[in-house]
Amino acid sequence: MNLRLLPTVSAIAIFAYLWSLVADAEPQGSAWNGHYLDNGTHYLLYEAPKIRRQDYLALANISSNPAINALESLDYLPTRIVNGKRIRCTRARYQCALHYQGSFICGCVILSHRWILTAHHCIIGSPEDYSVRAGSVQQRRGGQLRRVQKIVAHGGYNDFTMNNDIAMMKLKKPLKFNRCCRRVRLPRRRRRRRLPRCCLASGWGLASENAQNVQRYLRGVIVCKVRRRRCVRSYRKAGIKITKHMICYARKNRDTCSGDSGGPLVHKNILIGITSFGIGCARKRYSGVYTDAGDYVKWIKMVMRKH
Repeated sequence: MNLRLLPTVSAIAIFAYLWSLVADAEPQGSAWNGHYLDNGTHYLLYEAPKIRRQDYLALANISSNPAINALESLDYLPTRIVNGKRIRCTRARYQCALHYQGSFICGCVILSHRWILTAHHCIIGSPEDYSVRAGSVQQRRGGQLRRVQKIVAHGGYNDFTMNNDIAMMKLKKPLKFNRCCRRVRLPRRRRRRRLPRCCLASGWGLASENAQNVQRYLRGVIVCKVRRRRCVRSYRKAGIKITKHMICYARKNRDTCSGDSGGPLVHKNILIGITSFGIGCARKRYSGVYTDAGDYVKWIKMVMRKH
């Protein structure tokens, strides 16, 4: 996708052109065939024609299971906070934004100066197509932007069950830690570990199931643990198996949503889960499903040591 912002158009020209769009629906006598988006604060102009959703769905499905794709088909890219609030960077210093070919695609988590963690289903291209923005509450600007050097995806990932939905990326240049950029702490090994009752989920994802654009500013929401039996039973009716490597968190009218995939589920700066999938957003019957970070501590440390 060639979505480069027009660099030479003055603010006055932009305003005049957008006014003509509002007044006449289409600019008269113009050969320009790009498009613009209103993100709630600014009009963003793009040179390329707008890609229709159906043109991208073949690449955007995060799973071969149609039930899991129920929500993701609402967005251009396989991205996944409903009724959350804007949060300061110091509330989630470990949060980063993953971009694919210049477009926001998923959330990610800072593990070290050189390594970040995300969801496996966010991997749809080569390392050179990805960049990571850290240390900013805006996914488009500010903070530190780094190119990706290497991708290490979990070999046991299954795109039908979404089991082992986890991947790591090594950055070309190390991040500089500061008040808005720090690594997350890893949990203890999964055996006999009690999950915290409630956690903070954060990201730039859709603010509701029917929303069209991801958020400009970082948002966070507190979600609480759902009994495993209840989660397994509800998803079984939809044809989805909740495996032992998945955990479920939810709260009435609050959830992660499209655009939050790959982002963190954290308690007291300890990584509990990675946002994976869900049916709809904040639906009463279906909780958000997260990859259980505690099951992958050994794998994470092995990857960092080996690569």
